[in-house]
Amino acid sequence: LIKLADRTHNMRTMGDMPRSKWQRISNETLEIYAPIAHRLGLNFTYRELQDLAFRFLHPWRYQVLDKALSKSRGRRTDFIGRVQREVEESFNDQHMPVRILGREKTLYSVYQKMETKHLTFSQVTDIYGFRIVVPELTDCYTGLGVLHQLYKPLPGKFRDYVAIPKVNG
Repeated sequence: LIKLADRTHNMRTMGDMPRSKWQRISNETLEIYAPIAHRLGLNFTYRELQDLAFRFLHPWRYQVLDKALSKSRGRRTDFIGRVQREVEESFNDQHMPVRILGREKTLYSVYQKMETKHLTFSQVTDIYGFRIVVPELTDCYTGLGVLHQLYKPLPGKFRDYVAIPKVNG
């Protein structure tokens, strides 16, 4: 944990270091430190380390994506609010208490998706995501049924993380 905190501090202040060190330190951060943070469940640190490393590895790409994401953020604010209200209403109709958390994909994960799947920014459909927390494990599939009644899943895109959890838990 101390090494992760130290690396996070180093990445935050890397702008003060010589440019010649940026690539080595950023690659090391992406390959070693970010995965360790992920495995430990330190999602905020994991996401921050990835984005900082991306900023110093590919400054131009980072700026272009940052600008595109900022523009799309303004257009999608109403949409996200509407989706959250619809989901809350659907669960309330079923008398099922839930906690809904929203998140925005990081610039690095948007960039990774674009690179691996050969997509343009406008083709990346999962920039925003919602996490729905239910009281009991047995409520997961009931909640999934509520969601599937509201929004039909895309064929081949649905993954059952209840039955087969992600590696990071």
